[in-house]
Order: sequence, then C-alpha cells, then structure tokens
Amino acid sequence: MVDIFKLLADENRIKIFIMLFHDEYCVCDVERFLNMKQANVSKHLVKFKALNLLAIRKEQKWIHYAISDQAKKDLTHLVEYIKTHALYLGLTTQLSVFEKNICLPKRGE
Repeated sequence: MVDIFKLLADENRIKIFIMLFHDEYCVCDVERFLNMKQANVSKHLVKFKALNLLAIRKEQKWIHYAISDQAKKDLTHLVEYIKTHALYLGLTTQLSVFEKNICLPKRGE
C-alpha cells in the first residue's frame, strides 16, 4: 500500500491514474491531454506497471492502457475518496469531451 501512495503522491501520476481509471487511453492521448512529453508519460506508466495496476491492450502498433479491473476492485475505497475531490471532477469533466485516439489511423486506412 505504501508503494501505491508513493505512486499517487506525484501530481502527474494522480492525473494519469484518474484518466486511466476513467477510460482506456494510448500514450499519445495521455501526453496530449496532460501536455507532457511521451518519454515522461512512459516513465510514469512503467511505475504503474510495476505495481500491476494496468490493463494493457495492443492494437496494431499502438498500446492502450487502463487501470485493471483487479486494481479497481482492490483500491475501491481509495478511488471513492479520490472521486470526491475537485481534481477528479475537473479532469473527468474535461475527459468527457476529449477526443481520444486521434493518433490511430481511421478504420479502413
């Protein structure tokens, strides 16, 4: 549990956690939404992966990340706490209108 709190103590990682809890995103979505460099997003995702928090799905050459169902289940109380804060509410409101997967080719291309 200490490692989870260390992970979420970083502002960018808590934002990534909220994003990936909300939906599935590729690295390019995360970097565009949070205005971060791809290398930084990848470094943060390595930390999530090391704690077995990610569900990973490959589509062609793109990889999509989300918080795994098991992690959601294990962290239910923590997530309920996070959901009550303005940061969560603000990010999920922005995510509801965010156009994701613009880096992927359109179907049929």
